[in-house]
Amino acid sequence: MLIQGTSVSVTYRRINALKKTYYNNEDILKKFFNEATVLPVPDEAPDDIPRIIVKTLHEHAQLNITPVAATLEILYNDGYENCWETCASYILERMKTVFGFLNILTDNRYDYIGIVTNILMDDVVRDGAKVLANNLLKVKDVSRIYDLNIKYTFVEDEEIFVNITLQNARLFRDGISADIAGDLGAKNQIAESIGAVVDINNRYAFNSSEEYHTSSEQLNNLVQKMSDIIGNKLEILLQKGVY
Repeated sequence: MLIQGTSVSVTYRRINALKKTYYNNEDILKKFFNEATVLPVPDEAPDDIPRIIVKTLHEHAQLNITPVAATLEILYNDGYENCWETCASYILERMKTVFGFLNILTDNRYDYIGIVTNILMDDVVRDGAKVLANNLLKVKDVSRIYDLNIKYTFVEDEEIFVNITLQNARLFRDGISADIAGDLGAKNQIAESIGAVVDINNRYAFNSSEEYHTSSEQLNNLVQKMSDIIGNKLEILLQKGVY
């Protein structure tokens, strides 16, 4: 199993004077982050356009802050990709600093929080689509199946969405191009594995209750659920279709 990357997103009511607040409190982020790029975006620009972009000290992750959401995008290497526990510690440490800044603006009151992790099940190296069809769909004839994408959505604790997407993942030699005829053929394919996207968030509760809000502490719960899925449930789901 290779853990390729994680995205942590935090959604909140619109923040005014975001740039000014950053300049007054930028020291909070300096433990793990470089100096930010503050973009010359006018206040009337769409809220989904980042106003502040800041990379971690070794540039393994990037934080994008808009008036309505903040997202930390992380790519793993240097052995992190082989150990989810190390990844989880990295997430919680950096996000503790991020929340130290955001809580000044939000009073630790958020709409919902989400965490998405991309995983390659690299123990499967051949016929990823057929493995999924056999294990999960119980298809008798898999000879004509080329690609397969299966998504599960579960609700936990009457609050949390757990979305798990399984699909085959074709891996090709370096230097090929999708724009060159024949480059994506079998001669250049080195493996057909299975990819998993695990998306956990508390939007179910947000969607269900007009009074709902959450706090930064919710991230600990989401990371724990991610740990349980990566460490236990994902393999069982892949092999038996049981969550």
